[in-house]
Amino acid sequence: MVVRILKSIDPAELMVTPLANRTLTRLFLAFAFCQLIALPAAAPAQENAGGEIVANLATGRAIFCVTKDAIIVAATSGGGEVGSRPPAVLPVSSGRIGILLGAIDWTAPDTGKATRFDAELPAVAANALRRPSQKPSEEPSEIEDIGVGVLELIRPIVDQIHQKLDLAPDEPLVELILVDYVQNYGPEIWNLQYRVRQENLANDFWQTRILRPAYVQLYPPEKGQPRTFIEADYPANLPQLQLAQRVAQPDPQFDRIANSSRNVSDAVALVAAGNSTKAQAAPISDFMRAAIPAAGGNEQNLVMAALDMNRGFQWILAPQEPIPPGKTQTQPSEPDAPSLRNRGARPR
Repeated sequence: MVVRILKSIDPAELMVTPLANRTLTRLFLAFAFCQLIALPAAAPAQENAGGEIVANLATGRAIFCVTKDAIIVAATSGGGEVGSRPPAVLPVSSGRIGILLGAIDWTAPDTGKATRFDAELPAVAANALRRPSQKPSEEPSEIEDIGVGVLELIRPIVDQIHQKLDLAPDEPLVELILVDYVQNYGPEIWNLQYRVRQENLANDFWQTRILRPAYVQLYPPEKGQPRTFIEADYPANLPQLQLAQRVAQPDPQFDRIANSSRNVSDAVALVAAGNSTKAQAAPISDFMRAAIPAAGGNEQNLVMAALDMNRGFQWILAPQEPIPPGKTQTQPSEPDAPSLRNRGARPR
């Protein structure tokens, strides 16, 4: 997906701004993304006497298609080391889907306390949206309310990090993608990107703080731009599956999948022409289910869901591991849990 740069902003100065007038306030940021890969295994317990907090990264691809009657969401793993996990897809509410990427599963080895952002997200979103139904136009939107709620979830975790992180200045530590329908507006997809800043106070003791999220609108596209498959990857330089490009040109492998039935063929032709909102959801879902593994996605942990315009959230392929209940849990620290220091070489 090509993102047009409207404005260059120093992430350290990012503030939450109202998103109510979405056609005028889309924020497309140009970031020098370096690859944020799954981090190398944490040191053994005896070498981790300082109680360094460790994170398990969710890496891979999220693919979207906004159709006539639903928004199809798919996610599959990729780009991570052993111990990393696939992107977390979950219903944030009956009318909104969330996809979490990056450092979303945290454990404090000295206490064994674990926090999973995917388990906490529904409650965080519900609390953030407990506000009057009518708000002045200058008040924050629901996307911003959720963004700030997740910020407060991340903050106490990040405050415990006192080691230097191997992150480029503009690499997000966490990404949250929100998919929903807005009354009198239509379907939208936002990518909320959370970055950190570190300061060396003394003797390699680092103060770490989380920044307010950057809001990047992935859908709808600019006027006149095609409406087709959308892909978001974490790490950012993970090679894309390029479904949009592959259906728009002759490709024998994809042609066979697209021609598996008349309904699929007609629907894929509409997407290839940049008219995904004219295609029915069911045949596009069938196509994505076969095409994503064929393009290089991991079939074993492929997860798919739909946000139906009338029925709300629906699983198409539920995750193999259900998301546990919220609240901080206590569990043993896994020896393979990645460390936030001294990462290995980033994949090219």
